[in-house]
Amino acid sequence: MKNKIKILILFQTLYFFIIFDIKLTAREFDYFYDGKNLITNQIIEYIDSGSIAGAQLVIIKSDSLIYNNAIGYADIDSKKLLSDDSIFRIYSMTKPIVSVALMMLWEKGLFNLDDYLHEYIPGFKNIKIYNESTLIKSTKKIKIIDLLRHTSGLGYGWSGNKYLDSEYSKIWISKNNEEFALKAQSLPLFFEPGTSWRYGINTDICGYLIEILSNQSLDLFLYENIFKPIEMIDTHFQIPDFKIPRFTSNYKYDEKKEILKLVDNYNKTEYSNKSFYSGGGGLVSTVNDYINFSKMLLNNGSFGNYKILEKSTIQLMTKNQIYDIDYPWGNGIKFGLGFSVVTDHRLSENSDSNGSFGWSGAAGTRFIIDPKEELIIIMMIQRMYPWPNLFEKLNNLIYSLLKIKN
Repeated sequence: MKNKIKILILFQTLYFFIIFDIKLTAREFDYFYDGKNLITNQIIEYIDSGSIAGAQLVIIKSDSLIYNNAIGYADIDSKKLLSDDSIFRIYSMTKPIVSVALMMLWEKGLFNLDDYLHEYIPGFKNIKIYNESTLIKSTKKIKIIDLLRHTSGLGYGWSGNKYLDSEYSKIWISKNNEEFALKAQSLPLFFEPGTSWRYGINTDICGYLIEILSNQSLDLFLYENIFKPIEMIDTHFQIPDFKIPRFTSNYKYDEKKEILKLVDNYNKTEYSNKSFYSGGGGLVSTVNDYINFSKMLLNNGSFGNYKILEKSTIQLMTKNQIYDIDYPWGNGIKFGLGFSVVTDHRLSENSDSNGSFGWSGAAGTRFIIDPKEELIIIMMIQRMYPWPNLFEKLNNLIYSLLKIKN
């Protein structure tokens, strides 16, 4: 397989230079190829080991595309190769998009971040907390800012507690965002709102809040206000039939057998027929579309002639909004409004600068934006959690090749 992959990479590289007529000095040429090969070989290593089916990686530095490669398979059984327009399940990388959408409505003055959620969805007024096998009335109320920064007390289950996990599992049979939110109102919280951090269904509730405030369906609001203006032409909750050939299959790694097992086939996928548009994880997208979204964020809310958000709003979203609350998923990292944020790079396992922000998805997709270095890194793979540590290795390699020292 390695030889086939290397032949494909050589073709892709030649195609890239021919189509874009890139003119480089000798020094730049050596730098580009040396770095490209090291990065590519790292990805091939994970494909050859059977850890992933394939990967697409993009690196943008100072608004220049310095690496864009799709390597490996979109579908293992049919030997369908990834291409630069392959469509991936981005799962929780939906959250930053929906968070941006909600903040667009905040800029219009339709709500305040400290508004209580029950002012818009009344059923959230009488919330209860699960405490040692009993439900007790919460002394605090959920604020909208708690949804954006995951401090509401709502979770995903994943607790190991049979009762909690069972209660949270029931909401996923919802037909639409309204039904989802109505079911979520009766869910027990893990803690008093605003007192701790727990990843959960918060951005799904944000999706319904967008529908209430805009009087539009979530998919239509996203299309008219984000996808259309910044040319995210392949980002959907429900994939159109004519785009299914570009869709990727999804896998889960069997640790015992050390093989990838099919979870969702690209041409028999649930994404071809959906009515519940999950604001927390329902979108499919391409690397090219997410480049545009990332460029808009790096450019302080602007994309071409369009202004999606004000610079001050981007800054608000990408700074530490949980303050001294413990963030359990990495040292030197906190959480903003829809994004994780690097606050102390010395403690982080990656090389990102302070102020870098991004997020990931359940199938291993991930992006990071480093404003200090004008750097965007986006990786798309199709392997459900737990993921390999490929992104961490690539991240540190990329910073090393770019001679960035933090």
